[in-house]
Amino acid sequence: MKTRLYIYILCSILLLSTVISCAKYTDFVPKGQNLLDRVEDLDQLLNVQYSGSTFNMNRLSLIANDMYLLAYNVPNVISSNVVTMDKVLLTYDETADRAALTPTDGRYDGLYKNIAMVANIVLTNANSAKGDQKLLAQLKAEAYVLRAFMHFLLVNMYAKAYDPSTAATDGGIPYVKDINFEEVNTKNTVKEVYDNLLEDVETALALNTLPDHPKNSMRVGKGFAYAVKAKILLSMRNYSEALIATNEALKYNSTLEDHRPLLAEPVLEKRTLTRSGLKAPDNLFYAFSNAFDPSILTPTYEILSDYYEPGNIIKDRTNVYNYQFGFLYVGLQNIPAWIAQLYESNSAGLTVSDLVMMKSECLIRTNKIAEGMAEIEKIRVRRIDPAVYVHLSASDEVQAMAHLKKVSRIEFLFTWRNFVNIKRWNSEGTYAETIRRTINGKTYTLSPKSPLWILPFPQSATQFNETLTQNY
Repeated sequence: MKTRLYIYILCSILLLSTVISCAKYTDFVPKGQNLLDRVEDLDQLLNVQYSGSTFNMNRLSLIANDMYLLAYNVPNVISSNVVTMDKVLLTYDETADRAALTPTDGRYDGLYKNIAMVANIVLTNANSAKGDQKLLAQLKAEAYVLRAFMHFLLVNMYAKAYDPSTAATDGGIPYVKDINFEEVNTKNTVKEVYDNLLEDVETALALNTLPDHPKNSMRVGKGFAYAVKAKILLSMRNYSEALIATNEALKYNSTLEDHRPLLAEPVLEKRTLTRSGLKAPDNLFYAFSNAFDPSILTPTYEILSDYYEPGNIIKDRTNVYNYQFGFLYVGLQNIPAWIAQLYESNSAGLTVSDLVMMKSECLIRTNKIAEGMAEIEKIRVRRIDPAVYVHLSASDEVQAMAHLKKVSRIEFLFTWRNFVNIKRWNSEGTYAETIRRTINGKTYTLSPKSPLWILPFPQSATQFNETLTQNY
């Protein structure tokens, strides 16, 4: 039974777009054990391509009002009598039964597949695997960090943001540590999830076996491990410890993407925005939905008018934003589509920009305003035409956070980060914000405490796990 389960699991890995051939694991050693007891096979198991529907975060960007629907006529969706999830989120309709509209969810299913079929298989088989024990210890550390990151994404989509005063009772998600698919994984509280997140990352770091620089940016190195730790601690409002973790991560990679070289080409039409997804030097961990992300996505009116700064190199000094295609895709006047198919963004992983923005916030939150603003400027100076760039300053935390939130919004446009950050800030009174989306003269409002900030568990999960009551 156990052997058949392993074969099933490894065949299912094909759904995750791994580079592994399932046929390799249909061979058996004499005692009937699967070849997963070899270190080199566990190493191969971690060679996953983190892409596809699992990492399609467009719904999160829609909720945060970063973008409109992908290739849908927005006015037609709004005027339709058919209630769809797209219409619900576009109009911020809190009365709709979102659970009934969610029979399945590629993000939910895919993230748990990465946990169960990659990270947990490595950890389950590690103690008995034969081969290079030093490499094995590295693989265990990678699996712990991978498991933590996938759960971090899940808890921030399907549960409330971490609030120290309520986390112990707020409903969270199942934290899956095994590959026993015949047992129901009980839903944990938000605090329990975060305790497990920290435990996994700390265990990985304690092994002291992660490489300074992984073989590629879809494998785990020290920089990514410390970045995940920093994300967790920042969400828990432990700014001093998050700052320490961020600084550790920056020791391994501090390269920021820079848009200023585009200006060396005097002809605007010839300024080609490029980014080599897997090989981009600012990657800490690379994950994406489509290789051409964010091409064909459309920013909202509010993003264009309220968040982009004058002289932004991509918006104002290139032809990346195409207004003709924008109208074709969403049916709205004066809305462009991002068209730069040679630019492969890291839409679902982590980059050095995450570290710089986290460091800035941690410094600001610990009353080091000038140092925090200096980190923000590391981003801005690389995004704004030097001819119009003006250094920002702030006299207190509130002013500095206003600058940070505005810069962060464009830096992480079309990714999961804006949804998670705004949701996190909404859990505090000081930095909560009401989002307003105006379309053809009508304004739709999303309050900081709206249940729409929590995604519904899909029916494909709730019908088999009675502990998965909705968290909104």
